[in-house]
Amino acid sequence: MNETALITLWGDVLVSSEEPDGEDALEGAVLEGRNVSCLGLEGNRLIAAPPSIGIVTLRPYVYQLHDAQGRVYSHAPDGMRDHVMEKAEWSELSCLNLRRFPEIAPSTDNFAPIPRLLHFICNDPTTLDPAFVTNIAQVTALNPGWTVHVWDEASRFQFISDHYGWDVLKIYLMIGGEYGAAKADFFRYLLIYRLGGVYLDLKSSMSRPLEAILRPDDQYLISQWNMSGSNRYAGWGYGTSIAHVAGGEYQQWFLIARPGHPYLRRVIQLVMTKILTYRPDVHGAGAVTTFNITGPHAYTKAIHAVRADFAHRVFDSEKDGLVYATVENHRERSGSTYREARTPLVSGNESCLC
Repeated sequence: MNETALITLWGDVLVSSEEPDGEDALEGAVLEGRNVSCLGLEGNRLIAAPPSIGIVTLRPYVYQLHDAQGRVYSHAPDGMRDHVMEKAEWSELSCLNLRRFPEIAPSTDNFAPIPRLLHFICNDPTTLDPAFVTNIAQVTALNPGWTVHVWDEASRFQFISDHYGWDVLKIYLMIGGEYGAAKADFFRYLLIYRLGGVYLDLKSSMSRPLEAILRPDDQYLISQWNMSGSNRYAGWGYGTSIAHVAGGEYQQWFLIARPGHPYLRRVIQLVMTKILTYRPDVHGAGAVTTFNITGPHAYTKAIHAVRADFAHRVFDSEKDGLVYATVENHRERSGSTYREARTPLVSGNESCLC
């Protein structure tokens, strides 16, 4: 078992592969667990790598790979080699200490109905803007027979501690105070992976009951922006890290899934990898960084490569009855400042690097 893993800017581990011409090559993949044969370091020695690949230390915790011709290995967002070397930082690698990487319960392929659980996330229900309180009440009334949970900060801590343990809670707590949206991103994946059901943002609703949207055999629902052709959200959902995904990001202002779905385990694994190898000088701060580290771009990246491998249904959220925003001025009402934040998204992860 590797004790370390070299991680790209995009959160991929590196594994050996082969070019069509037989040349040694590398490709990126989501870190599925600690029992992996990926490139790593043992002291200053590169392990699990093709013999033609060498490593150079650029500065503490930052590395670069060279091939037999001395060319720098640079990895594109889709996990393949970036032959153009578009940006220098795409070639920079961090080394993750896998002994400090939490074990997440295995996913299951067994069919189970999506439970009738409806989840919202807020910081403190007692100070929640009345418009969000009204929205939750309207969604609840539209879905009789569904159990509604509103997860505040204290109940989130307890949930992660009870179901995932201190090692995962510690990663959650590495997310900075200005980034409540990033905490909510990470928590929704942990929550739906464990309990299943439907997660909705506080601003979001539906035009018809969930029972009219879901099918008895649904296991996971996926949607993208502008599938309906309305162009209401023209230009939304695109970014460098998911440029290889036709149609842009998979929406995660809602999650609809059974417990233990493999997609969400991959999302959790990738988000933890990204948090533990985050560097403010490379990854930045603010909205786009949040999208890439915990948000819809990380969510999309984790799912896209294996989308065809597991049961799911693609639907048009806009056409089929989910409503992205029913609360006017929802950003101002939420008090969230992550979009303009200039502080690091993550702190305290240095002990996980080597």
